[in-house]
Amino acid sequence: MPQKTRTQKERAAARRESGQIKRPIAPAPIQTEVEDIGSGIALNVPSAPARRVNNAVALPHSAEGEFDYSYVFADLRRIALLAFFCLAVMIALAYVLNR
Repeated sequence: MPQKTRTQKERAAARRESGQIKRPIAPAPIQTEVEDIGSGIALNVPSAPARRVNNAVALPHSAEGEFDYSYVFADLRRIALLAFFCLAVMIALAYVLNR
C-alpha cells in the first residue's frame, strides 16, 4: 500500500479534529449482584454480553468524493510503461536471436 502524502495526512487530521470521524464508544458492562449462599458475600458478576449496536458513523455524501486517488494513476502509468518496455525488449531479442 502506498504511503500517504502530506496533504492526505493533513486532511485526515482535520477530519479527526472537526469531529467528522467519531470513534465508537464501547458500552460499560452491566453489573449484577449475585449473593453467595454459603458465605453471605455479594459478588459483582458481569451478565451475558449484550448485542452490539452498529456505532459506525457514515460520512456525509459530499465527503465521499473528496478522496484523492492520483497515486493510483501514477502507479498504473508506471506499470504500463514497464510492460511496454518489456514487450519491446522481447520483440528486439526475438528479431536479433532469429538471425
